[in-house]
Formats: sequence, structure tokens, C-alpha cells
Amino acid sequence: MKTQLIVLLTGLFLFSANAGADIVVTFSDGSTSGTEFFANTGETVTMFVSVEETSPNTEMTDNFLIGFGLKADYAAVSGTAATVTSNSVDTAFDTTTDASFTSTQLNLAGIDIDFASDGYPQGPTILLGKFDLLLSSVGTTQFDFGDYDPSLDDFVTSASEKLDGIIFSNGRTFEFSITAVPEPSAISLLAAFGLVTIARRRKKLA
Repeated sequence: MKTQLIVLLTGLFLFSANAGADIVVTFSDGSTSGTEFFANTGETVTMFVSVEETSPNTEMTDNFLIGFGLKADYAAVSGTAATVTSNSVDTAFDTTTDASFTSTQLNLAGIDIDFASDGYPQGPTILLGKFDLLLSSVGTTQFDFGDYDPSLDDFVTSASEKLDGIIFSNGRTFEFSITAVPEPSAISLLAAFGLVTIARRRKKLA
């Protein structure tokens, strides 16, 4: 009886471990990764989009990712929205099916036709593409990445494993924000202006 109980508990533990496995979309500005980024006004920032698997998932490590699709809606949540100036699928996906963008939507989708010969893309972390953002004015822009086409399985491996169900389970999306802050020189000028104003007021009081 005790042996059966141990086997049952072990089976439940393994099931829960597999249920906790995940594949997520991640973002980086080239120096940091996360969901919140900052840059100076006037800067153009390159954002990198990747997909990562967590243990014990090994679908992308054991096989090649031959296709993917992401769609992002974005808008300013304060101030002025950043402007997308370019958008591209990583060269590992030699057939770009969509790398379009407008002032409110960005698409990333591609297929790797030659996966059998070049062996890429493969691994626990795979770069999907990148896009450039011009931060012309102070403000925060929110990006919301989701399923490119819910009627299709866009994320597929060379073993015909379909990953959309894991990545976008229950309609899940992936968000990040980028905030444009005043340039350091502008802040210095504001500070200097403040000091001059204070000095004038003190003179008047004297």
C-alpha cells in the first residue's frame, strides 16, 4: 500500500512539473531584458523579440523551430507614442511571411525552409526578430504581443509539434512598455533655469 502511494505521489509530482512547463515571449533592448524599458527623447532603440522555453520543456532544444507568428498592438499610455521605423524577422527564418507595421500594429512572422541543412533556429532561446523605435517626445508606449493567427498554429517545430497552445494558452499575451525621458542635457538646462529663478527671487527679497 505504501509503495503504491509513493508511486502515485511521484506520478502527480511529475504531472505538475510538466504542467508548469512554459514557453514565453521575451524582450530586450540589447543591454537589458524585461518588461519595462527607458530611453532619452530623440533616441532610436532597437527592441529584440525572442521565444524561450523553461524546463522541463525541450521542444525547441530537441527540434528546430520552423515557423512562428506574433502580432502586437501598441499605443501611448501617457504622453506621445514611440514610432516604429523598421521591423525585421531574424535571418534564421529565411522566408519572411510578415514583417509589417503601422502606427498602431506590428507583425512578426516567418518560416525556416532550410532547417534541415542549416540546423537553425534551435535551442532554449530563439531570436525571432527586431524592430526600431524612435522616441521623439516624452511618453510611455505599451506593446501587447499575441497570437498572429488564432486559426493556425504559427509556432511549429520540425517534429510537427505545435506550440501555440502552450504559448498563447487561455488567450495569453506578452506586454512591455518603453518610456521616453528628457535628455540629460535638457534636465541640466531645467535645473540651471531653476537655480537662476531662485537667485532672482532671493535678490528681490533682499
